[in-house]
Amino acid sequence: MAQFAQFLISGGFAQGVTHYQDRYPGEEYSARVVLPVTVEGCLSVPAIVDTGAPWCVIDPEIARRVGTAVRAGYEPAKRLMVRGTLYEGRLLRMGISLEAEQGDSLEIDATVFVPMLSPSDPWPHPNFVGLDGFLNRIRFAVDPGENAFYFGPV
Repeated sequence: MAQFAQFLISGGFAQGVTHYQDRYPGEEYSARVVLPVTVEGCLSVPAIVDTGAPWCVIDPEIARRVGTAVRAGYEPAKRLMVRGTLYEGRLLRMGISLEAEQGDSLEIDATVFVPMLSPSDPWPHPNFVGLDGFLNRIRFAVDPGENAFYFGPV
């Protein structure tokens, strides 16, 4: 149980809390805030919280598996620099959920950058939860002493 959960949830700051990992799988050399997120209500994946990222960034294979590319809507072509490499891709609307260990989970209709790769190219980077279209739509706090991530709607 997270130490401040009762205070932050009953006080209305947050509606839920989950614990995060300090490292992204396969990247043990640097500390990160890595949350488990659920994409389109059906697939749980790790994602690095990145307040410097303009959007969420999701592995194109994950987007394909959840069927997001089939949805019609706002899909402008964009370019985004990810870890020093410029990628062409599309902005999509996707449901990204934070699953509460205590309190209530929260789903955001997020703006997500999905890189366009050739079929034989794997996505070499982590998934990211970015500022525009996700973090700026929620209220959040991090307690590094307990690896607790508190969240709620704005």
